[in-house]
Amino acid sequence: MKLLLPLKFYDASGRILPSLGLYLCLLYLSRSFLIFIASLSGRGSGDTLLRIFFPETNFLYISLAIGVPALAVLVIVGFREKIWGNNKTWLFGFIRPCMTMSLLGDLSFNLMLAKFNHWQFSWAISLTTLVSLLCLYFLLKDMHIRLMLADWRKG
Repeated sequence: MKLLLPLKFYDASGRILPSLGLYLCLLYLSRSFLIFIASLSGRGSGDTLLRIFFPETNFLYISLAIGVPALAVLVIVGFREKIWGNNKTWLFGFIRPCMTMSLLGDLSFNLMLAKFNHWQFSWAISLTTLVSLLCLYFLLKDMHIRLMLADWRKG
């Protein structure tokens, strides 16, 4: 078998490991869940924390809905050994479409927020839009993800 990546990107059984970039994209896409959990763990300041990040309650629900596909991808990546053991490698075919759907939803949400702010410049909206675009570019162009998904589908 020819190694397509350096040896450090393979596990003990010879399968390609997920890249740090994939984990960072998933962490970024699930940020609304992290904020929500942080607000629940704060004793009296939970509502204040949610109001800082989500001034409208509907924004929280929309952001949580956008993060659900990314959370599903995180579960698939986390349980990849069980998926291989149960011979359900078809689940790996959902990784790229779910992340793409979540990123496009996040971009649409950012455009909605910009329209809600009457198209006035906002650092928060512009930075999240930039990170979403970078994650989408990374997801579509990264050779590591492409090789990893092809390797994982083979089982």
